[in-house]
Amino acid sequence: MKFPPKSKTKYIFDNAQDKRIFQKLMKFSKKKLNREQKDLIKMMFSQLEDDWRTPLEKFIDKLLK
Repeated sequence: MKFPPKSKTKYIFDNAQDKRIFQKLMKFSKKKLNREQKDLIKMMFSQLEDDWRTPLEKFIDKLLK
């Protein structure tokens, strides 16, 4: 899995905190992660996207299965 994952929307950096979160998430690209961890990091990246609700809903649906 590539970090950041390819998205259909651009990442939104409305404030300095968004940039810090993105930089922290990028640190996971250098770590060995299992599938569940990768899915979680991918979901976290999606929260910085313009349309963050759709990926969040899909992630929740997946957890409910």
